Amino acid sequence: MKIRERFSMVDLPVLIITAAIIGHDKYKAFHAGANDILQKPYHYSEFMARIQNLIMMKHTANQATRMEMAFLQSQIKPHFLYNVLNTIISLTHLDIEKAREVTEEFTNYLRMSFDFQNTSAISSFRHELSIINSYLSIEKTRFGNRLEVLFDIDEDIDFILPPLMIQPLVENAVLHGVSKKRGGGWIKLTAKKQSKNEYHIKVEDNGAGITPEKQKDLLSADFDRSVGLKNINQRLKHFCGSELMIISTPDAGTSVSMLIHLAETTESPAGLKDIERT
Repeated sequence: MKIRERFSMVDLPVLIITAAIIGHDKYKAFHAGANDILQKPYHYSEFMARIQNLIMMKHTANQATRMEMAFLQSQIKPHFLYNVLNTIISLTHLDIEKAREVTEEFTNYLRMSFDFQNTSAISSFRHELSIINSYLSIEKTRFGNRLEVLFDIDEDIDFILPPLMIQPLVENAVLHGVSKKRGGGWIKLTAKKQSKNEYHIKVEDNGAGITPEKQKDLLSADFDRSVGLKNINQRLKHFCGSELMIISTPDAGTSVSMLIHLAETTESPAGLKDIERT
C-alpha cells in the first residue's frame, strides 16, 4: 500500500471494506497496512463503531505525542539549571542589572516550559519565538562571544503551529552544534512566508555537525543528539503532512528545516490571544 510509505498506521488509519472471506486475503490486507477490515454485507452500526474506534485511536496517539513533547521539554536538564544559576550568582557580583535581566529571562523560560499550552494541539509562532528568545538570551550570557545568534524573520510574520516545534531545534543547535566546536560559532533562525498558507522555518548552525553514519538515525528515539526530533517529526506529519529536512556535514554544521502548510480553514493566530495571555 503506497500510502504506508508516507503515513504510519497511526498517522492515517485505513479501514478496508471487502467481500473477501478467505483468511489469506485478509492477511494480505493487514500485511499491506490496513488497520481494520469490514466484511460485506455489514450493518451501518458496525461500520460506524469501527470508524469511531479508529478515530479514537488516532486522537489518543496524537495526545500521547503532545504529552511526550511537553514531558521532554519540562524536564529542565540539571546541568542547564546549575549553569544558569551559577551564571546569575556570578553576575550579582559583577553586573547586578545583567543578573536581573538573566533572572527575568530564566523565569520566562521556566514558565513557558511548564506552560499548560505545551500539551495543547495549537500554539503560534510568536509564542514559540518568545521562549526561543529567552533561551538564547540565557545561553548568550553563558557562552559570551562563543555564541553568535542570527535571525532572518519576516516582519509581522505569525501563524499557528503545534507547540514546541522550533525551540528544541534551537537547543540542539546550541548544545550539540556550537558548544561542541572549539571557538564556538553561530546559529541562525529563519522564518519566511512562502505563500498565503505556507511558511518555511529553518534552524542552522556552523557547529560540529553529524557524521554520515549517525545521520540515518537522527529521527530515532534512541539517538542521543536529538532533543525530541522524532517527536517533532511525528507532529509535523500529523499537522500538515510534511517532514523535517535535515542536512549535516561534520565540522561544518547542521541545518534542520520544515514547511508549515495551513489549510484554508485553519484558525488564525488571533484566535490564540486569550490563551497566550493566560
